[in-house]
Amino acid sequence: MVHIEDVSSAPAMPRESGEARRLHGPRLDLPDASLLTIPALLFHVGRERAGQVALRVKRRGLYRETTWTELADQVTRVGHGLIALGVQSGDRVAILGDPSPEWLLADFAVQCLGAISYGLYPTSARDEAEFVLRHAGASVLIAEDQEHVDKVLPMLDRLPGLRRLVVIDDSNMFGYRHAALLSLRELIELGNGVSEEVFVRRRAAVRPDDPATIVYTSGTSAHPKGALYTHRALIALGHQFHGFAELDGAGEIRSVVHLPLNHLYERANTPQGMLVKGIVPHFSDEAERFLETLYEVAPQHHASVPRYWSKFGSRVIVGIDNSSAFKRAAYRIAMRVGQAYRRRCWSGSRPVLLGALYALARLVVFERMLKKLGLHRVRLALSSGAPLPEEVQALWQIWGVNLKNLYGQTESGVVSAQFDQFPRPGSVGLPYPGNAVALAPDDEIICVSPGSFSGYWQDAAASAEMRRADGIRTGDVGTIDGRGVLKIVDRKKDIVITAGGKNVSPGRIETLLKSSPYISEASVVGEGRKYLTALVEIDIGTVSEWARANGIAYSTYRSLATHASVYRLLSCEVEQANAALGRVEQVKAFRILDRELDPEVEGEAVTATRKIKRALLQQQFAHLIEQMYADDEERRIADQLH
Repeated sequence: MVHIEDVSSAPAMPRESGEARRLHGPRLDLPDASLLTIPALLFHVGRERAGQVALRVKRRGLYRETTWTELADQVTRVGHGLIALGVQSGDRVAILGDPSPEWLLADFAVQCLGAISYGLYPTSARDEAEFVLRHAGASVLIAEDQEHVDKVLPMLDRLPGLRRLVVIDDSNMFGYRHAALLSLRELIELGNGVSEEVFVRRRAAVRPDDPATIVYTSGTSAHPKGALYTHRALIALGHQFHGFAELDGAGEIRSVVHLPLNHLYERANTPQGMLVKGIVPHFSDEAERFLETLYEVAPQHHASVPRYWSKFGSRVIVGIDNSSAFKRAAYRIAMRVGQAYRRRCWSGSRPVLLGALYALARLVVFERMLKKLGLHRVRLALSSGAPLPEEVQALWQIWGVNLKNLYGQTESGVVSAQFDQFPRPGSVGLPYPGNAVALAPDDEIICVSPGSFSGYWQDAAASAEMRRADGIRTGDVGTIDGRGVLKIVDRKKDIVITAGGKNVSPGRIETLLKSSPYISEASVVGEGRKYLTALVEIDIGTVSEWARANGIAYSTYRSLATHASVYRLLSCEVEQANAALGRVEQVKAFRILDRELDPEVEGEAVTATRKIKRALLQQQFAHLIEQMYADDEERRIADQLH
């Protein structure tokens, strides 16, 4: 792995006198006002690109193409069906399922009618799914298959506003009989009686500032909130998101869809990428076979989250560790060259001789590694959704992947990104076109963006608190460094104050811990305590592979997580992270969770997007936390009183 000092050793530009508090992005150019609604832009693009490929999906082992003409026709047919169901302008239609072309068709069709689409996470627990369906007041739910229908059917009696449930794939539902159920095929047949003129009028009636979609937050501390986006804001978001030079002047740009389409990140990446940049998304036949699709498609553009970038990198490293002595030696030599080259590049120089050696290392070692993943043709790689460990970003750049940090939120849209090629790890770059970023007196990041939300659905008080006159309060603490780039410190609410009065950012420590290939999640504890401790979840994939390679027998997740050898393995990883931290930030003790966190379990301490519910986690594993402070002075005093 690349250690933090390898990244930070690149000299920074000298700090100018006076600390910067504001940053402004360049001008954002948007299309004519007549194209600032999803239906207008969709059918305009459909005419302009008529016979060109809009998307590809793998079905029965073969990739099938859908042209823009075909896509526009399919959206029209679904739209006719929804009109026949009685969907009116302003109605809410929910979509539940893994990424698929049908998800996109439903989303586009709903927005073409002036109705409001929104998605549910496919991994949502039942109680969360019921809350979101009730909160937004969906009249129709479009579900992927039997699995998702089974999740919703039992709650229909408690959701009187939910009139119909449309099933995309009903192949396993021959025994189901319910008045609310109909298949997507039946929906389309129902729409045969609707005239084209009615659909065209509905499309034309949509205005740029009409609501288009609701994007629900992950809900780490309370029930999810619904961020409302207008058509204008969605299209602005799409133009901002794809404002990278690597995507300009290219032919077909392939991507692979693997994140939930209801997440704002993937919504900006895929449907908006199709409309504003001509990105051609590729869909797996099954969500679990994403890695296979990535290998087969070899995309030029790939956007993912830190969890995936870390897991991919970890698997590569574990594979190298278990390879032949010759391959390990070749990799070590290539890494030494790669680290030296990237450090020089991050400091602003382009060494010719070292560059030639690095090109050789890429050709002989790194290129072969990337081909096995399908990432050897990537021009632009993005990471967002959570902090990306500097070591992870540095590692992928050394391997030859142009991985950049993107900073955004459900409410603010995309805020900033690293626009340079192979940027120095550690920052979230500069504001997107059209954006302005400022730091409040307490260093909270405030953002003004044309691609941001209008407010929370049915929550005026929370909307007023988040969206103020000077911009959107992100809740993140940040700094603007001497190079004039934005850096994230932590969530404002998560800053820990120790018993000694020290303010500590748990996010930075957790990010360092999660840069280990063997740690999936980490939660730092220390509020009001004399020192910091951590709860960690093992990465079952890499730890199990390590166990097999070292002859360690186990039968279940629990037996592996509680094995003494695994504890020793993670102790070394924690010590490595501590070496990059100041004394007050170091983790003095840790405990491994004895079960895997599952977002589909009701009341679990992790969201559908795998974000930790910090307070709930510490409550559920309080016994482990108390073990770590068992020798503390406070515990010894308290014991005398009982």
